[in-house]
Amino acid sequence: MAIQVSAAVPQAEPTGTPLQPFEPWVLDYADAQCLAYRNYGNAQDPVSLAIRPSPNGESFELLVGRPRQGSRFARETEGSVNFGDGPIKAFLLNYGVADKKTGQTASFHQFRVAAADMARIRSAKAVIFRVNGAADESFTLEQMPQLLDGLAKCNADLQDYWNVGGEKNGRIAVPPKGEVRLIFSGNDYPTEAERQSQGGTSQFLLLVDEHGKVAGCHVQKASGVPILDLMGCQVIRQRMTFTPAQDSKGKPVRSTVVTPPVKWSIEG
Repeated sequence: MAIQVSAAVPQAEPTGTPLQPFEPWVLDYADAQCLAYRNYGNAQDPVSLAIRPSPNGESFELLVGRPRQGSRFARETEGSVNFGDGPIKAFLLNYGVADKKTGQTASFHQFRVAAADMARIRSAKAVIFRVNGAADESFTLEQMPQLLDGLAKCNADLQDYWNVGGEKNGRIAVPPKGEVRLIFSGNDYPTEAERQSQGGTSQFLLLVDEHGKVAGCHVQKASGVPILDLMGCQVIRQRMTFTPAQDSKGKPVRSTVVTPPVKWSIEG
């Protein structure tokens, strides 16, 4: 059952010299995600490039961050990612993030790329990001096969940690229970998407901890409108609590949940 939420110009060739890194790649094994990141430019005005695969490995997020004030609200625009063999058209989000400990803010552009397209980065020497209405940004790439292999190993460990497939291998005797359909309302429709009459259907992969809390939300099926997908995850993480999964002894355990489809549409 679906969840109902109601409420060609040619491009110039990219120019400029790719930014060079001044720090090595860092592969961060976190509880709810795998993340690789690297700083480019210089320490006084760094630009960060980050790569984050979805836990199921079906897609990747590419993030470009700068230490500057960003918008409190995510803004959507069009652009592309180019690994040297032609642009991959992509919608993207621009948003600001504040560090709660330091108070420092950063502005991010977030691109989402399918795993089949992301495979092209293994042999790429540089990546070019294009955001409509802004200058291109280009980054030199190194050691990509090793980095992608490291992310793949991290993702395999992440799947093991969250008992992916636990119903089949015996780790999960009772699956988690919860009614995602009840937490959405028409007020959740993003203003920008409503203004542009944008709609679509999203589906999400959730990481549910042993207390029933949603520790991670990732796009399983993209709507084609990133701001809708972002809002879906925000609503789920803020409001949704599950009865946690249990093992054969009745002990609560970590698990994953794929939500029903979330349909975003403007009612006339």
